[in-house]
Amino acid sequence: MDHQALLRAVESSDCTVFMEWYEKAQSQNNLAVKESVDRLSKNELCGIWTVFIKWVMDMTNSLKENPDSPEKDSIMKVLLIMSTMATYTIENISTNEPQGLSPSLKAMNGSLKLVTCKKAGASICEMSEHYWKVHPELEMILSVNVISWLLTHALHPKATMTSVKRLWSLKGSIEKLNPQILERSGLLELFLSGISNSKFISSNEGRKCIACLFNFGPSVVQALQKTIKKFIPLATTSDCEALGEIYFKAWRSVVTEESRADIEFSIQDIMYNAVIAFRTPVGAVEGGMNKIPMNKLLFHLLHALHRQRKQRTVAILINNLYKPILWRYLEASNGLVRANALCLFFDAFPFESGEGVEEDEVVRNKQWQIMLAALLDPVPLVRSIAIQGTCRILTEYWEIVPVNIIQDFITALLRKLLYDSSSADVRANVVKGLVTMLGSNQTHNLLEKMIPLTNKVLHDPNEKVRAEYVFLLTHVQKLKISKLWEVIEVSHLVARLAMDSSKNVCRRLVVLLAPFYYPKATPEIVFQRCLRLVIDNREASRKFYQHIDNCVGVEQMAELILIIWKFLRNHIHKKLEQNRISQEREETARQNRSRVAKRSRRGEQVERTEETIGDEDKENQDESTDDDGEDDGSNEEFNESSIIGLIDVMCILLSGNKTKFKAPQNVAFWEEIKSSFHKTCSLFFRYFKNSDGLRSLIYLYGLMSSTASTLVLSFVKSQLKSLTDEATCKEFGHLVDVMCNWGRGEDLLEFITDHLHEILISFVSDQSSENCDSRTRKGTGKKRVSFKKTNKGKPMLGLRCLIYILQHPYNKKIILRKNLIQMEQLCDSLKAVTLIIENNPEILNNKDSFLFVAASVYVRTLLVLTSFYQRTKDEELKYAESQEKILGVLGWIARLMVDENLNPLEGDLIFSVVASISNLVVIHSMSSEVHRQFLSSVLQAVKRFPSSSHLTLAMNCAHSSLVFIWTERSIGNECDAECDRQINDIIFYVLERPSATESSETSEEVSLNEDDWIVMRNVIRKIMEECHRHSPEKHESIRTIVRKMGDTIRQEMLQYQQSEEQGDVACLHQISKAIIAAFRVRNVLAKMMLDEIFESLKIDEDEMVLSNLVAITRLLEHLSQDKGQISAGTFVHAINSFERWWSTVGEIEKRANADLVSHVNDTIKDLKKAFSI
Repeated sequence: MDHQALLRAVESSDCTVFMEWYEKAQSQNNLAVKESVDRLSKNELCGIWTVFIKWVMDMTNSLKENPDSPEKDSIMKVLLIMSTMATYTIENISTNEPQGLSPSLKAMNGSLKLVTCKKAGASICEMSEHYWKVHPELEMILSVNVISWLLTHALHPKATMTSVKRLWSLKGSIEKLNPQILERSGLLELFLSGISNSKFISSNEGRKCIACLFNFGPSVVQALQKTIKKFIPLATTSDCEALGEIYFKAWRSVVTEESRADIEFSIQDIMYNAVIAFRTPVGAVEGGMNKIPMNKLLFHLLHALHRQRKQRTVAILINNLYKPILWRYLEASNGLVRANALCLFFDAFPFESGEGVEEDEVVRNKQWQIMLAALLDPVPLVRSIAIQGTCRILTEYWEIVPVNIIQDFITALLRKLLYDSSSADVRANVVKGLVTMLGSNQTHNLLEKMIPLTNKVLHDPNEKVRAEYVFLLTHVQKLKISKLWEVIEVSHLVARLAMDSSKNVCRRLVVLLAPFYYPKATPEIVFQRCLRLVIDNREASRKFYQHIDNCVGVEQMAELILIIWKFLRNHIHKKLEQNRISQEREETARQNRSRVAKRSRRGEQVERTEETIGDEDKENQDESTDDDGEDDGSNEEFNESSIIGLIDVMCILLSGNKTKFKAPQNVAFWEEIKSSFHKTCSLFFRYFKNSDGLRSLIYLYGLMSSTASTLVLSFVKSQLKSLTDEATCKEFGHLVDVMCNWGRGEDLLEFITDHLHEILISFVSDQSSENCDSRTRKGTGKKRVSFKKTNKGKPMLGLRCLIYILQHPYNKKIILRKNLIQMEQLCDSLKAVTLIIENNPEILNNKDSFLFVAASVYVRTLLVLTSFYQRTKDEELKYAESQEKILGVLGWIARLMVDENLNPLEGDLIFSVVASISNLVVIHSMSSEVHRQFLSSVLQAVKRFPSSSHLTLAMNCAHSSLVFIWTERSIGNECDAECDRQINDIIFYVLERPSATESSETSEEVSLNEDDWIVMRNVIRKIMEECHRHSPEKHESIRTIVRKMGDTIRQEMLQYQQSEEQGDVACLHQISKAIIAAFRVRNVLAKMMLDEIFESLKIDEDEMVLSNLVAITRLLEHLSQDKGQISAGTFVHAINSFERWWSTVGEIEKRANADLVSHVNDTIKDLKKAFSI
């Protein structure tokens, strides 16, 4: 491009004209501007910079005066263009530079802190770097602003790794800085903020930037150390490893011995803190929350140093730094400190003195003795760490460990620690350690002899130990160290599989036994192994094939099912043929004996005939015996139980993998299985009809379609019809499952409806019936009913079947999808029960009566339909109708409670209904109107029937409702304040209800049984957690609940402050004890409750302050005896709050209550001493 155009644009002295030229030139060619600058002479360059300097000065001054100027974008654009022109100019000057270049450049460099445009800032930084390469004496002045700008952008949350690399490209300039410039320019503060930037220190360049700061003297090193220690509690483990690498890079690149000493002192400080660190999260700290234990964070930091120990200089450094710390704390009296020290010891192993061979040998022997002592430490945690570390060292350093030391280690591990009865973790860690040792080929010769001696561990009472031992055997099997049956008998593994209830252990056992009982061989061999397992242990076979899908594919399972089917078919044919032959022989023998009887009066002829017949019978008997003996010999262990076991195997394989079988790629296998079983349906049914295997056979055919087993379908229907009214789910459960699997829900619901319909008709009579004994109700138009006994139908059977369907997730899902209309009709027909009970409450005589159960089932059915409507699209209208029906049920409850002489069983029925409806609150399937009515019913019911279980249920409903309304509010739905008031009323009633103490119980008190008290405690804790989640200080309704709980405790303490035993919690009521037990388990809850208790003192009368403070003292004393999860900081905060309130009590009042004051002073003194205040 013609450079004359550039000169003309500048001569206009109009920045806008120049910018238009620049943009036009850039749009044509990216190098056009540079080419134009290159063609300018020295005089022309000087001329344009006399104009540029004015523009630059105007822009920078404007930016400094008003950083948020509305013209900021245009200013940034001008600075970008000017810095680019300056860069091009610097590249073209040799000796004499333009007069206005240097002031312009310095002005733009000075404005870097105010530059927010990334392109403009990067361009100014590039310009500055080019200029100080031409003028090295200006590097210190210009680089400060450049480094500051690059560092600020590298620390930005959206910064990329490119920004960090660009910063590290100025390594030379950073190293030329000094502590005074760092502090004066604010660079030190920026670098320190980079330490807490996870993204910055995760990059190698970022870590190098921080590491180079350790060369700037003691003051900077102290600032770095302080910042790192402040950041560690908030860091992650990866952050801490990055910090460890920073220390190592700093130590490796150190320049002076003084700086090296400062770095080593900092590292040693970290080591000391790692030894005495907490092994649990600290919680709230300055700047955030500590969620990872400090010992773990510091361990990861030091691990970054320890893994460099292969360098001899680093190994010597580690030994020298740990020498005054580690050896002493390995023998500390505190077990947790020893545990921390031992973790660092094993991670830094081996230690080298660097003073010579003999000295290194002394240090090494000392390490062996430390390991042996740690293995026998009295603290289980220390022993567990010692086991892990020792086994790792034996694996990695087998060659340098003396033989006698190895013997001592193995003896301690396998003879003592493997059978440590005091700690399951210790035993589990021994097994884990053996797995670790298997990773080294050098240990195999020893372990091949030792592992067989450990087979008793398979039956360890702890699940974790058993699982780890099976994992060990799996490794032994994979590595082929020895044959598995040489280590442990397979029968023991099978027995353990049969008796073990742990799914984890069973899965691992199946993987271990799969090569034996499901080898990669022909289907015939697999079947033989299957049959052997069924014969040996039927329960083990069930569990084996329940988890075998993790080891084999669908095709292999299909092959096994088909070969079992073939075997059963042939076996049944053979058995039926043997039965036929046996019957024919018996018939022949009977006929022969009949002929002999007719010839009994003949002489010699008769005798000869008898001998002949006797010989024939003997031959027949011998032949039969031989056959039987041969059959028994070949199937000595095979019996009917084994046949049923094989059917169970097929059922388990099909039911557990039904989805896989029906996948498109496996449909062929599924169809072949169905076809095969369809062919033999009548054969199997005829054989098993009167045996124990019929139930398993029905379940097996239930997994297939009903068209493939019409005979079984007819039999199932007849079995359902033949059941008695007293039949339990054990008798009909499999029949209902099969009908649902076949999609015969219509028949099943018809069966239930028929049995219920008959008895419902028998209950209802006309209003004018003379035998009606029902109570007279207010209003007109209501039916009267009478109780008529009937022997028709099986109503309880129908109800139990319906309950079974509702409780079974898979059956319920099928029925609701395919038979929704029938289910709705059945629900509507059950509604009549509510009318019967309402008009004749005296009919209820026990909880097992038809009406009681039917009413509960009606409500449950209605609720199931409601939740189904909510989950299903296009069912909004039905969902609204179901809400109206629930309102009707709640209205029915209200009408029942009108009667003053209410039958107690009605109270149980009411709470049964309330418990069912509360499930809708949990799943948020309830409208606001229904929710308000529900809360009203709960409060009315608990006031009417305040028993132990009812109080607990009411509190549970209050908690569910509290979660409900605040969840609805969080998603933008409105919930009126009436619901808050109702929830608070329920909670207040339960808290105010007199509950029994351990020492006495009056007629007005309600005694919570042990189970209900535990539930009450847990519910109160959940309510507290919900209140804490929504901040009591922000919401008055929430604060009211917390305050009421605090007042309940305080009033209890006030009531019993004159008891003989000060602080004796036996005098507290059960509710108060539940509240204390609830907040003791979480520190945040305890702090919330104690703060609210002190806050409530502001609203009490002045004369009650002393009594309240005495009560609070007793509470703090009781809590200090069993702190639970309450932290020392919470106690300190409470004691300080107490002292502020205690100072407000007048001296006259204190003198009037000298005994109480003395007790308070002694108690607070003891608390201060306990918490080191």
